[in-house]
Amino acid sequence: MREAEARKGLLTTPRIDNLRSADRQAIRATWADFLEPLLALDDIKQRYSGFWGIDYQGHPVLHARTFGLTYAALCLEVEAGLRLVALLGDAKVAPGMFDEANQEAGLPAGTFGAFRKQLTRATDLSSVPVGDGWFHLWMDRHLQGSDADKAFAQEVNGWARRAKAALGPSAAIAAARNAKDVLSGEAFKRWFPLQKEVAEWMGDTRVVAENRRLISDAQIADMRKALRPGDIVVERRNWYLSNVGLPGFWPHAVIFVGTPDDIRALFDRDPDTRKRFGTFSEHLARKHPKAWAALGGKDAQGHPHTIIEAVSEGVLFSSVEHSLGADYVGALRPRLPLPDIANAIDRALGYFGRPYDFNFDFGTDDQLVCSELVIKAYEPVTPTGPGLRIPFVTVAGRRTVPPTEFVRTFGQERGREERQLDFVYFLDGREREKTAVVGNEGTLAQTASRAKWDMAQP
Repeated sequence: MREAEARKGLLTTPRIDNLRSADRQAIRATWADFLEPLLALDDIKQRYSGFWGIDYQGHPVLHARTFGLTYAALCLEVEAGLRLVALLGDAKVAPGMFDEANQEAGLPAGTFGAFRKQLTRATDLSSVPVGDGWFHLWMDRHLQGSDADKAFAQEVNGWARRAKAALGPSAAIAAARNAKDVLSGEAFKRWFPLQKEVAEWMGDTRVVAENRRLISDAQIADMRKALRPGDIVVERRNWYLSNVGLPGFWPHAVIFVGTPDDIRALFDRDPDTRKRFGTFSEHLARKHPKAWAALGGKDAQGHPHTIIEAVSEGVLFSSVEHSLGADYVGALRPRLPLPDIANAIDRALGYFGRPYDFNFDFGTDDQLVCSELVIKAYEPVTPTGPGLRIPFVTVAGRRTVPPTEFVRTFGQERGREERQLDFVYFLDGREREKTAVVGNEGTLAQTASRAKWDMAQP
């Protein structure tokens, strides 16, 4: 919403002939950027709208928390939507551009018109004051035990106040009639179903389980055979809230390092690697004893560790069975001599155990994000030295390399003698068929330009 407010003059311009190409692009981007967090809020609201099925007497705190989550998400949707509509006022140019089909963002025509129509449904808007009354009458009392619950209740109350203020006098319309629906959760499901609405505009409604994935165990096993230590793997899971705010189709990148036996087989007898490190596996065991021991372990299901990645828990090892259990997975191999691949693995193990960088600051090494781990493992020591040179982009004011940029670089350099990355494997999800297929290098290269929206995926 802050971006929309900062561009108010542009969004309320009365004449299209006053706009340059960059202005029109900024207007279209404003709507796409505004819609994304609303989709995430709607996902939260839908996910926790089954609060009514939790026994209120047996589990009152859990019931109150789930009600609070779905109600707070509704309030945020209402407030943000009404603020945007109020900011636009009687403007015609920007709303018209918002309603254009946006192929790059994966949005069909008419999205803003349908969004604004939702905001005129007074019977559904009354869910906000009804929910507020219900929260104070039955829920708030059960959120006074821990400091975290108290803070959460205060946040819910604040969001409710802001949403009611945005609604104004219309907030009381049909409130009594809607009370039963709010109790059952039906109003929350019905009001503002953005994920469902946009998917229907695309001609396909998709409702997925939280642990669902398109790639099968057999496909992961086949891909595992093609991987070699040092390969860069990009991953995508549709319908994950963590995708929000991350630019591009691919939100996650990891390094396949293999098992200790894989490392021994590839590097220990290679003469050039021996010249630099001696016996490479012994070098890793001496230099990174904790990381080497962890790499030799297994996950909770008994699968061997083969992947190093930066996730919210920090830099850790996981199995291909766990990490590649996604909807889309692609693998790329740096075109570097084996000693330089070994050097990247050596560096990556040096980051083991460091925390995740929620600030996405590539300038610091004490905390890392997923693609930062890959970049810093493969960064050249000198301007002309061996390594990967993936262009940085600016995201939210920070210079960074999102995972999609690995694929973009691969696609741009594909076919050139001086290319940095080779194709290894691609498993391409198919939402409509609820499966994945083996893709080729051309299809993988094209994913750098795919829309990031979940409902836009084939």
